[in-house]
Amino acid sequence: MGKRDIGLKSYLGNAARYADLWNGAVFQGKQVIRPEVLQEISPVRSKADEKAILEKTGDLVMKQSYDGQKFLILALENQDKIDYGMPVRIMLQEALEYDWQIKEIMRKNERAYQAMRVEHTDKTKTVVYQDSGEYLYKVKKEDRLYPIMTLIVYWGEDAWGGAKSLHEMIDFGSADALMGEQLKRMIPEYPLHLLDLTNFNHFEYFRTELRPLLEMFQRRNRKEDFMEYIKRNEGNWAMDDESWYMLGQLTDSKDIRNLIKEKRQSRRRDKGMCKAIEDMKNDARAEGKAECIIDLLGEYGIVSEELKSKIFKQTDLQILSEWFKLAVHTRSVNEFVKAIN
Repeated sequence: MGKRDIGLKSYLGNAARYADLWNGAVFQGKQVIRPEVLQEISPVRSKADEKAILEKTGDLVMKQSYDGQKFLILALENQDKIDYGMPVRIMLQEALEYDWQIKEIMRKNERAYQAMRVEHTDKTKTVVYQDSGEYLYKVKKEDRLYPIMTLIVYWGEDAWGGAKSLHEMIDFGSADALMGEQLKRMIPEYPLHLLDLTNFNHFEYFRTELRPLLEMFQRRNRKEDFMEYIKRNEGNWAMDDESWYMLGQLTDSKDIRNLIKEKRQSRRRDKGMCKAIEDMKNDARAEGKAECIIDLLGEYGIVSEELKSKIFKQTDLQILSEWFKLAVHTRSVNEFVKAIN
């Protein structure tokens, strides 16, 4: 997607939009994905050993923590052209993620094994590994993988005409119908999570500025419908400058770009009147973000009253966002304190 793809990665890299995209496209509006616990991670996964050397890069990947130390990996792929091999491509990317997790489990277990050898020379194997299978393959019976899901957002002109599952790509044969049916039962279907914006009809599932952006994008080639939509709905939502800019990038229409320019100028004129209201909203958002930071730090140790007070007194949302990122990546409360000082 070139330039548009870079813009989308930046735009959807916002945790609130990323969560809203998943909740609207996959979970029918249910608030399953929570933006306050999302963390962006590397979209690159590779495998290099004596059997194969592979590397796959996705568009955007985040992880969400739940139940303490467990995670859900959420990958995003933006498409403006139909990839007729998409099920296999996604299957391979997710397999590489699971392979990476297995390698991490093996490394963790082996580090524990080597550390225990010092203290339990005669019983090392039974202290870390419970049987010969665990010892040989370095994966213990109770070890578990984090689930991974991939969402494909299709921004193309025509409706998605490619396969939506692995089964649609497989020739199960027609000569022996019984065998074909048996094979279908045995081979995983591997369905895609696909948001096809050419025919999606449930924009009410979205709660952020994604809703008007996606609705207007769907109407981009129907000028009268586009203008009627704005006239009918503009009073019900507000789009920030970044969303208007992204819409201009996605539509690549001179008329729409001019309209967007007018809307952005109009928003700036009205900004002064709305400042008091916006300040109140910012105070509420700041308090909520401060609570999230303190909750995250609580996983690493006791958060002093002095530190809590300092966090709650901070009202700059940009600074709080930076502190939130620090809290996600920190290894201790003391490390966080040193960083913000």
